[in-house]
Amino acid sequence: MDPEMFIIARGRTAEVLAWKNEQVLKLFYDWVSTEAIARETKAAWLVSAMGLPTPKLLADVKLDGRYGLIYERVVGTSLLTMLSVRPWLCVQYGRQFAELHTAIHRQQGSELPPLKTSLESTIRGLKELPKNLLKAALNRLASLPEGDKLCHLDFHPDQVMVTASGQSILDWMTAHCGPPAADVARTIVLLRFGPVLNANWLMRMLANSMRGIFLRTYLQHYLELNPAVTPAIIDVWLPLLALARMAEDIPGEKGKLQAFLQKAFHQ
Repeated sequence: MDPEMFIIARGRTAEVLAWKNEQVLKLFYDWVSTEAIARETKAAWLVSAMGLPTPKLLADVKLDGRYGLIYERVVGTSLLTMLSVRPWLCVQYGRQFAELHTAIHRQQGSELPPLKTSLESTIRGLKELPKNLLKAALNRLASLPEGDKLCHLDFHPDQVMVTASGQSILDWMTAHCGPPAADVARTIVLLRFGPVLNANWLMRMLANSMRGIFLRTYLQHYLELNPAVTPAIIDVWLPLLALARMAEDIPGEKGKLQAFLQKAFHQ
């Protein structure tokens, strides 16, 4: 590996390294499947051509036996960090977050994998799910529209970079084609149930309070911008996206998700 390269960040599936000419290399770990890498590569090429505020994919490479993607480098601070250091701007950031999500949902996603197919596979894979709940979830999913819009499906404040020239959307690994209401439901699940890590009780209390304000502001503004999406249809999707989140087995979330799902499906 070039000695001038250095690691900027580490994620669940890849390392991000400094690359030449103001670029970055997202270098996948060797255990990540070639299918998953191919899906992200295709999604990144598609999104790069859409004109959204996002780092453009420039090339795909193989380095020391590992697959990687070279992107434009975006210099800034994550929206999550900005919320922690400038909490008084929570409402402003919530509105901007809704505007970014709206921009995503104005794009066609028909060349991406269909969300309903992926959701069905994920829900069927939940081995501990009671049969009556599984049946109720699959019946609900079957009754819902396919949708043809671009969905990020991991859209939360740590996926937005605040830069000198505006905000930039990161990481299209989970991008699908589907209905915007389902993508909004996924964001609600992330903001509502995601634990606050590496913080004392006071910081957790403050973070949860600000998260509630941010979520309410985001959702209210999103609905203003997208009158075809209603709270009722988002609520129909919510339990399905909560089930999908359970499959990720995130520490600190399982109990809250189970309680929500029992109420949602009247179990």
